[in-house]
Amino acid sequence: MAPMRDLYIFDIDGTLADCSHRIDVLADRSDQDRHMKFAQLCHLDAPVTAVLRTMHALRRSADIWLFTGRSDQWRRQTVEWLREHAGLSAEELDTSLVMRRAGDTRSDAVVKREFLDAMLECDRARLVAVFEDRDRVVSMWRAAGIPCFQVAPGGF
Repeated sequence: MAPMRDLYIFDIDGTLADCSHRIDVLADRSDQDRHMKFAQLCHLDAPVTAVLRTMHALRRSADIWLFTGRSDQWRRQTVEWLREHAGLSAEELDTSLVMRRAGDTRSDAVVKREFLDAMLECDRARLVAVFEDRDRVVSMWRAAGIPCFQVAPGGF
């Protein structure tokens, strides 16, 4: 039997995708639709070239999964963005893209911890590291014993 390939997990917003152009939408805490408005602009994100290049280099010899706090109601737009900017196929993304369920408003750290807990033991054993931007999610990965590369300031 062939040895299992290493596995790396990447976040999308703030890690692979530069969402800084839409952060201001979240500032108005009185706007109950601010998270919806923020998500609707995801197709306009610029790629974070350095992180994408790192992902592609690792992809030559390892599997890549994407764990995002983005709602699965934006799956079509997310897949299109990843196809265009990351060169990932829709078929690959069917199994490697894990998104939060629509309507789930819990913190990214809680949601991604559930993603981690749902992983098969054999996949968890081959997980080498995670790439993430958000402080509290980085802390969650590290507390779980998973090395995590923080690719951008994430104190929000």
